Amino acid sequence: MPSFIDLADVPVVDNHCHAIDAQQPTGLANWRALFTESPDPGMRAREAADTAFYRRLTRSLEAFYGVSGEEGVLRAREGRSTEELVGELFRDASIGGVVIDTGYPAPDKAMGEKEFRAASGSDYVALLRLEVAFQKLVVKHDSFEDLVEGVRELVADVRGAGFAGFKSIAAYRTGLAIERWSDDDARASYAQARAEALSSGTVRLGHKPLLDTLLHLAFDAAASQGLPVQFHVGYGDPDVDLRKASPLELRSLLEDPAYRSMPIVLLHGCWPYFREGAYLASVYGNAYLDVSYAIPFLSIAEMTSMTRAALGVAPFTKLMYSSDGSRVPELNWIAAKDGRRVIGSVLGELVADGDLDADEARRAGERILRDNALQLYGFDAGRA
Repeated sequence: MPSFIDLADVPVVDNHCHAIDAQQPTGLANWRALFTESPDPGMRAREAADTAFYRRLTRSLEAFYGVSGEEGVLRAREGRSTEELVGELFRDASIGGVVIDTGYPAPDKAMGEKEFRAASGSDYVALLRLEVAFQKLVVKHDSFEDLVEGVRELVADVRGAGFAGFKSIAAYRTGLAIERWSDDDARASYAQARAEALSSGTVRLGHKPLLDTLLHLAFDAAASQGLPVQFHVGYGDPDVDLRKASPLELRSLLEDPAYRSMPIVLLHGCWPYFREGAYLASVYGNAYLDVSYAIPFLSIAEMTSMTRAALGVAPFTKLMYSSDGSRVPELNWIAAKDGRRVIGSVLGELVADGDLDADEARRAGERILRDNALQLYGFDAGRA
């Protein structure tokens, strides 16, 4: 039998997650809908409950709350305030720090940083979601020159503005093959985006020459400031074209000498492209692989396959744990429990196979769960 590396005492730093809703969802249908990426009403109301992930989560929460069944879980959580839920779950899972993508949920619906810190006892750093910020600037500025200047001002001093890096959802807009465009192409694309903004009052940046051009402005700033940039890769709702969301599409960025000082973080373990993501983290010095244990909504066996691929080829210094938890603290909680379990199991296999000794495996687990994120995002190690 393989060894098991016990990592239960290691506080995790959640390398990628989202804010908690200030007002927690209520009702069975709303609860189930949180655990699927499908927009289909039947999938959200019914089939979401018939997945390995949901069944495992429900049993785990029954044990945690001391109740029986979905309705019992809902009564238990609805009898607690948001602050009580966050406090109980984060402390039970020993979550020492979080890296928050501030783009979702909307800030006016999310638990504030001060309240979150007080409730969770966790340290906190925030990322600026680029596309959301760009869209606001397109609406604001009535010339291409003013837009470019506005973006440059936005990214001039990112840490001074309270952010530890950037998050890009280009995969949800125009794909991960981010290109360089001529000035004429970028201006024509801006004209289309601006017309959309004037017509509707908002804009969705599906205008590829413009989005790519603005992203390169942000990447220049990230490289000069040594800022990490997270990319949504792979798994998501059907709004993402999975064919254009492979991490291999990022090759031009990874190969660009101008961006060697910009850490590129590939999110969600790149599932289902997890072997491709592990490969990239093994050959590019600035590529990091985030291995996520709540979203995608996977079975333990599939999480184990993803983790085996990551640990089997990538340096342990290039891997980081996350949950991608969003809106409800149960996702952060179950990910921390399952992440330690799966990483400990795979490290045990590496020990049994003679790849590592027990001390090396333990150190690898500490790096993946905590230390790599502390270093990359500039946490105060004494607080996380």
